[in-house]
Amino acid sequence: MRILLAIVAVSLFGAVAVAATASRAEAPQASPTAPPQQTLITTGSDSPLPADPVERPLRAGALVASRFIVPIEGAEIPEELELLPGAPRDYREGVHEGIDFPAPEGTSVRAAAAGTVIRVDTSFVDWTTEEQESALNEALALGYTPPPTLDRIRGRQVWIDHGRGVVSRYAHLSATEPLLLGQRVEEGTLIGAVGSSGHPQGGPHLHFEVRVGEDYYGAGQSGDALVRAVSRLFR
Repeated sequence: MRILLAIVAVSLFGAVAVAATASRAEAPQASPTAPPQQTLITTGSDSPLPADPVERPLRAGALVASRFIVPIEGAEIPEELELLPGAPRDYREGVHEGIDFPAPEGTSVRAAAAGTVIRVDTSFVDWTTEEQESALNEALALGYTPPPTLDRIRGRQVWIDHGRGVVSRYAHLSATEPLLLGQRVEEGTLIGAVGSSGHPQGGPHLHFEVRVGEDYYGAGQSGDALVRAVSRLFR
């Protein structure tokens, strides 16, 4: 009887093993060479930007094309690469992330498009020369500009959220209007005045920066393509 039971058990085990092998053979196998799915950068909007460095400028351009007026009335859109995004800033081991509009101190700055105020430096206090020198020396030693240092370099600022992950920043202001967080402003609303706060060595100018998701507009572009991209920002 024991021999008979052993034979039955071995037969059942063999049948189960054959069935399992057949099941694995029929199941679809993932290809080890299949490309991974595209990852997305979350922008806090319904229009996330692709992580692909080639596709991101294209999507950014589609979001902002002809969306803005020039924030200084009568000013020309600069074409000098030194004034545009991506220009090297060797004094802090970084790159420029906006568009510079040189203008006299106190020149009016206006909202380039309608939106909601999400930052206004009404009680701004500039850093001392010693603080600036220490921060810039640290950046040179690190080989890049830490975000807090870059924010201090921008000086007194106003930020406006235009929706869909698009935010405009107005930096180096000498003064701001009495704006409130969450306040809705219309295109052309007076928001501040040109200055040189944060980086007096640069002289009075407006640093106008457009953020699309986590990137600054113009990232990854250069030369004539960058000049054309900047011109397409404005109506």
